Amino acid sequence: MSIILKKKKGLLIPKSHPPTPSQILGNIGINSILGSSHSKKEEMINDIIEEAIQRLISEKLLLYSTRVIRSLEYFVSYRLNEGEKEIKTLFLKKKSWLSFVSISQDEMLAAGARPEEFVAYLKKKRCKKIKISREQLENNI
Repeated sequence: MSIILKKKKGLLIPKSHPPTPSQILGNIGINSILGSSHSKKEEMINDIIEEAIQRLISEKLLLYSTRVIRSLEYFVSYRLNEGEKEIKTLFLKKKSWLSFVSISQDEMLAAGARPEEFVAYLKKKRCKKIKISREQLENNI
């Protein structure tokens, strides 16, 4: 019996059998994740979340490099939901741009991160939070 292998993104996969988790995850297999300490797991999860945030921001603003994220300006619009204040939309722009690009709560959740994590990420990258007047807000929304 011969096994036919095909190359799929640098991974040799037998046609007749689905890949095992160790083949997919490589060195960070399931056993290493489960066997690692709690802080290591959190760190890995946070890295994945930050990568998803970077990807969404870069796609929405058409950024050529993630280093440009440091020079962004942003403001947040909120709404009341059952008496609790929650983030509705995040507005971002480069300093030289006149208009903002919006990222809705649904887009943030679809990317795999909570809206609060987006704001924390922007603070971590030292983006400038700006205050705008009510008229500017009405124009943007």
